[in-house]
Amino acid sequence: MTTETTYEMKPYAKKRYNITAPVNFETSRNYIKAIMAIASADGELAQAELDWFVEEQNMMGVPSELIEENILKFDGENLDIQQLLGGIHHDFPVNFKRCMLYQAIKMSRADGVYHDKEKAAVARAAEILGIERSVVVSLESLIEIEESGDRLRLALFETEV
Repeated sequence: MTTETTYEMKPYAKKRYNITAPVNFETSRNYIKAIMAIASADGELAQAELDWFVEEQNMMGVPSELIEENILKFDGENLDIQQLLGGIHHDFPVNFKRCMLYQAIKMSRADGVYHDKEKAAVARAAEILGIERSVVVSLESLIEIEESGDRLRLALFETEV
């Protein structure tokens, strides 16, 4: 593991999430593990879910060793979501709690199924983080709108009529 305590994010992180300050390795480790725990609440991590999350983290600039040890070698046994969420502290101007739930929902839906157990894990994480149910519903709706926009764009670019 590197001796650095923080790392710089890529421009994608600024554009997508308005993250401009360096991120702490330990914070990032706990953040990633919490999202992985939420997305695996249905008892599995589909390849599409893993692929989405790895790509998202790469685009943001998360160091490869964090991706390797916390996503690709993820071991969800004995993870305490409350402890993980309590271990996340930040000093940059972004609502990491909402970002985390957004990414957890996106990852959970990446395989085309947003399982009831994943929804329950998102709701539990929101409760621990002090996020109102209406915000969770808004995040879920935003993601549905984004997915619809993606489908519309691809349909408009279709060359065969």
